[in-house]
Amino acid sequence: MKKVCWSKKINIIAAMCLICLLTLSTTLAIYADSHGKSKFKVAMLLPASITDAGWNALAYDGLLAIKKELGAEIKHVESRTPTEQEQHFRYYAEKGYDLVFGHGYEFQDPAKAVAPDFPNTIFITSSGGTITNNIAPANFRVEQPAYLLGIMAGMMTQENKLGCIGGQEIPSVKSTFIAFEAGAQSVNPKIEVRQVYVGNWEDIGKGKELATALINEGVDFLFPNADAAGLGAFQAAENALEEGKTVYTFGANRDKSEISETTVLANAVITPKAFVKIAKTIKEGKFKKQIYTFNMLTDEAITLVYNPEMKKKIPQKVLDAVEAAKAKILSGELEVPQIDFTEKKEK
Repeated sequence: MKKVCWSKKINIIAAMCLICLLTLSTTLAIYADSHGKSKFKVAMLLPASITDAGWNALAYDGLLAIKKELGAEIKHVESRTPTEQEQHFRYYAEKGYDLVFGHGYEFQDPAKAVAPDFPNTIFITSSGGTITNNIAPANFRVEQPAYLLGIMAGMMTQENKLGCIGGQEIPSVKSTFIAFEAGAQSVNPKIEVRQVYVGNWEDIGKGKELATALINEGVDFLFPNADAAGLGAFQAAENALEEGKTVYTFGANRDKSEISETTVLANAVITPKAFVKIAKTIKEGKFKKQIYTFNMLTDEAITLVYNPEMKKKIPQKVLDAVEAAKAKILSGELEVPQIDFTEKKEK
């Protein structure tokens, strides 16, 4: 009897241990699975290097802010051609990423080619107007601070000649230059604004050559919007300064104050807030089929940033004029001219 009793007890204990192990295993599996699903994953495709101190660098700043503020798992990759862009969109979607940015107007068609196969991934393109069930554009409108930069240049120029240097002649860049010129002419109708284009975003030497030519023509304010190629404009301005000329510059998209501490007066900046706001919307499941537009009215996701080392060079009456115009922009009284480059396409 005792042997039978012990045998039963052993069987009962073994069964209970097995049940406990199975329960623990199931609990751990459920936790791991739910933990994995809760991790918000964001990827970013960039048309060039994050070392450009401009368009790509500012986007990477935004991606880092998404990681810091939303706890996201992040990845980025240079994606230069339409073939690469489509491949990279597909790769991250297959890996289960919740959000994939294509940082540029040119990412729209690759996104359209991939998005239908991955309805659970949201694709955001910077600039453009393509809208589908899981594609939307984020348009960063820097025209408003560019208008304010134009006011500075228009009031401070000694030659009445300003120069704009673009990378490629695309609508978003042209629109920024239109706003800059409008700001300058609002305070100085005699102003002449020259626009030149490098033809790409990376040729620093060509950017410097074009800027030097403008300076030799009498231009005393330069507004480059050319990413890495724009670095050449700052070099040209510094060289002119060493030669005894007075040439000032402005930064576009990202704060360029540290790039050229002796020539940059102020910058029209896209802040990381814009990227975080989009990502937060996606993470919370509030994505809508719409164009996400950011400007100075959108929690100052787009803003004007002075170079602290050079602000003292700006006369007080100019600072006052800029602040007055900024107040009118923020109140809605002043509407800055710009191109509608959204070309809205909905499927």
